[in-house]
Amino acid sequence: MVLAGMGSPNAWSRHAAAAPVPTVSAAAEAIYRFGILPDGKPLRAERDGAPTVEGAAAACINCHRRSGLGMIEGQSVVPPITGKYLFRSSEGRDAEMAMSHPVATAANRAAYTDETLARALREGVSPEGRRFAFLMPRFELDDATMALLTDYLKQLSRGPFPGVGADTLQFATIVTPDADPIGRQAMLGVLEQYFGRENTFYHGESPALQPLRRTLGHPRHHWQLHVWTLEGAPETWEAQLHERLRREPVFAVISGIGGATWAPVHRFCESESIPCLLPNVDLPVVAQRDFYPVYFSKGVLLEAELIARALQEPPPAERAHRLVQIYRIGDIGADAAAALRALATSAGFTIAGPGRFSSGASARLRRLKPGRPNHDDTDLALALRAHPRGIDTGSV
Repeated sequence: MVLAGMGSPNAWSRHAAAAPVPTVSAAAEAIYRFGILPDGKPLRAERDGAPTVEGAAAACINCHRRSGLGMIEGQSVVPPITGKYLFRSSEGRDAEMAMSHPVATAANRAAYTDETLARALREGVSPEGRRFAFLMPRFELDDATMALLTDYLKQLSRGPFPGVGADTLQFATIVTPDADPIGRQAMLGVLEQYFGRENTFYHGESPALQPLRRTLGHPRHHWQLHVWTLEGAPETWEAQLHERLRREPVFAVISGIGGATWAPVHRFCESESIPCLLPNVDLPVVAQRDFYPVYFSKGVLLEAELIARALQEPPPAERAHRLVQIYRIGDIGADAAAALRALATSAGFTIAGPGRFSSGASARLRRLKPGRPNHDDTDLALALRAHPRGIDTGSV
């Protein structure tokens, strides 16, 4: 049986992430994001008729998000809890306040004070004494912890935000030195067309667009795209990116394209708390706890998982027990092969090699019979992609 794969088509998506909070208390952030109190004990929360939750399960971030701007889940509305919204009444909000957030808040709600906010979190009631819905738990918070959390909410998502000007939003896209030139050209063409269309729609002079703009009801920033083209070895990329960000602050990194590794870019995005959305890479970094980089899929690592599953589908009596892998040394196929090797070994397969790809190996591979069990009880897995030098190096 021959199983092959390298790379999948990509599609656009949309993602929003909070900007970093300036000069925030680490202890307050631990309460909000991780449900850890200043003394190291887990945060505890209770609901009527439900088990007590604690620690990460009780953290505010689960419902109100990292930004504090809330969300809508089905018919349940989780309101924003940043200081901009909490400490102003719903009646007193001007047009800018109402438009800046899509999640509705309670009509005619009074502004919170430090005291009514503490009561809301501890007792589960609004400033007017109205009891909250079931989703909002009651928390065990002493005065010192409550003060920390209140100060945190007052500055959460307050800004200023890098790359956000009075009338312009700055974005970047990143290109590594080993990126495919044709793919680079295609990606930049799509981005330039999209940015141009958005800017023309919201800022063009066509009279035909005026009625639709009035219907949408709010102005839009002009979008500006910076192309950050990296140079040299991967170990120098992070320093290059930090310098580019210092000279050209951006709100987010959109798309991008890479070759053998994207790890330095991933580390840069996470360390700078910059959303880095949907790069065109076949070997993303798998780090479930990281927040700011977002990928289309696990790429070749996902393909390795699918191949491993396919290897185990035949009944045990018909299943091969030996796996031969073909991949290029130094390319992302090596990472895919390593992932597949670990999965296949745990499933009882014997892995051939590794050894240098040679004419003898080629002759042995030609004896394999794709599509049906082989006389030597062997499966073949390919982790190859187009290469300008051809198949001149590899491992079996």
